[in-house]
Amino acid sequence: MNRLFLFLIIAFQAFMVFAQRSQEEQLAAQYYQQGEFEKAKAILKPLFDKKPDVYVYSYYYPTLMQLEDYKELEKVVKAQQKAFPNVRRYAIDLGYVYERQGDLNKALKEYDIAIKNLPTQEAAYRELHHAFLSKRKTDYAVDVLLRGRKALQNPKLFTKELVYVYAELKKSDKIIEEALNLVRDGAADQRAASQTMLQNLMIEDEDKTTYLLLKTALQKEIQKDPNNLEFVYLLYWAYQLNKDFADALLIARSLDRRAKGDGEIIMDLANNAMQNRDYEMAKEALEFVIVKGEESPHYTKAKFQLLDVKYLLLISVSPVKILEAKILEQEFKNLIAEYGIHNGTSEWIRKYAHLLAFYVNNPDEAIDILNTAIANSDARTPHQKALYKIDLADILLYSGNVWDATLLYSQVDKDFPNDTIGQNAKFKNAKLSFYIGEFEWAKSQLDILRAATSKLIANDAMQLSLVISDHEDDEEDEDEEEEEETTELEFYGLFGNDFEKNKALRYFAKADFMLFQNNDEQALKYLDSITLVTPFSKLQAYVLFLKAQIATRQKKYLEAEKLYQRICDVYSDGLLGDDALFYLGELYEYYLKDIPRAMEAYQKLMKEHPGSLFVVDARKRFRALRGDF
Repeated sequence: MNRLFLFLIIAFQAFMVFAQRSQEEQLAAQYYQQGEFEKAKAILKPLFDKKPDVYVYSYYYPTLMQLEDYKELEKVVKAQQKAFPNVRRYAIDLGYVYERQGDLNKALKEYDIAIKNLPTQEAAYRELHHAFLSKRKTDYAVDVLLRGRKALQNPKLFTKELVYVYAELKKSDKIIEEALNLVRDGAADQRAASQTMLQNLMIEDEDKTTYLLLKTALQKEIQKDPNNLEFVYLLYWAYQLNKDFADALLIARSLDRRAKGDGEIIMDLANNAMQNRDYEMAKEALEFVIVKGEESPHYTKAKFQLLDVKYLLLISVSPVKILEAKILEQEFKNLIAEYGIHNGTSEWIRKYAHLLAFYVNNPDEAIDILNTAIANSDARTPHQKALYKIDLADILLYSGNVWDATLLYSQVDKDFPNDTIGQNAKFKNAKLSFYIGEFEWAKSQLDILRAATSKLIANDAMQLSLVISDHEDDEEDEDEEEEEETTELEFYGLFGNDFEKNKALRYFAKADFMLFQNNDEQALKYLDSITLVTPFSKLQAYVLFLKAQIATRQKKYLEAEKLYQRICDVYSDGLLGDDALFYLGELYEYYLKDIPRAMEAYQKLMKEHPGSLFVVDARKRFRALRGDF
């Protein structure tokens, strides 16, 4: 019992000493953090004199350094070295004391002795590296790691540590050297790590300097060691990362021939180029696969995908080249004749009909094809039949046959009231009413669609509904000169010439319909007329937006950039603020090839419009440009 009591007394006393010391250490740390170094020293000195301690030393050393008490510092470091002879970083601390005193020779001697006496152990090299790094002695820090590689006979050792230091020093060439060093022995499992290092390096490569350094370095490595395919794959990856699909295709062909492949790598490149809207390169890649012949498992897929690419290439430019449209028409016709009209070819039948009506100006044949497709539709796929009907309604509307068009839209809406297909048909029907000036009816249908299950349709419906409610009867009376100037425009087809009210809104509806008909020049005239009628209304944001889309199709990219930027500057709080940022990002990414500014636009969209429908796509594109995928 007495022994137990004695033990409890001793334990209590030890606890009280520990608690008291712990409080003193905390107070000293607080004084240090507040910059009251004399007060911190007064507490730390007796603690350290009593017994050298790692925690106390970690505050005492920088405290004395701040006070420039170098004599005490030398004593403290040597005492710590004596207490912990196996800790190598104290030698660097001592050398740094001499350096701060101005005795550089003595400091360098300490550094050199520390390096010379290192045991051949990975941990020892790491410890000394971090010690030098803590004193901003980056040259010594790098030297230690390079010596460690040589001593331990492992050329890939310390790669991450070296890359970190080189990044601090902004030595891009050295980072590239380290990244390539990972695959110099042909290790395919290191390719991803190498790519990560290189991608991190190129995130802020605005002037493409780093990309050119990497490309040159890889080309030299390939020349020196043509049998190491890892360098080839890295160059192939770098080309695609920087959207240089022409050079990437040359490598893909070489890799495919070398491996006697079936064209899979070419198909992957075609898909990537297609997603990045480099349709010319996608087209060239697919043609290479098709030349392989029917023995390639990708032959049929490549044939159909080639039509998709040619179609996208055709419609991405305004005005469409009629001769190219007619050539593509024949290619569609041949493909459908070869494979027939059925569910498997429905996507291409629809594109063929759209091409005939909207670009070849042959709506009658397009109508016949769609009617045939509807008649041949499998009863088990009612959705496919509904899609044909919507396409047919679009063509009828294009041709000015309003009533048959609205009848077809209504049929699909009735058959699929709670389905995205039916909601899309209802939205198109509402737009038809908008085109012909039935604004109240259009708005009533759009307001219903604001609760649509498809967020995209709901958003579009909300925007158009607000356009109508914001701009009905909001124009001021114009003088006779303006009246004469704006009514000189000719209105086509299904529109009347009643301009007694809602003039700006009617012009906007007509401009929108002209875009539906791919008549960009006439659309621009109507958009200019809106500016004359209501130069200061909210509708100006929509005018700028539509003009930007037209400019993009006409390859006037700098003009489109200014228009989108104008919306971002003046109408950022409006309904089109997020739209403008997203399309501005696309403009930079796909057409102006300015990756940093594209990332900036996407990031700004995510930050300023977190509830936007574009946030998901903006995040995906931002991460893709950053190299996450």
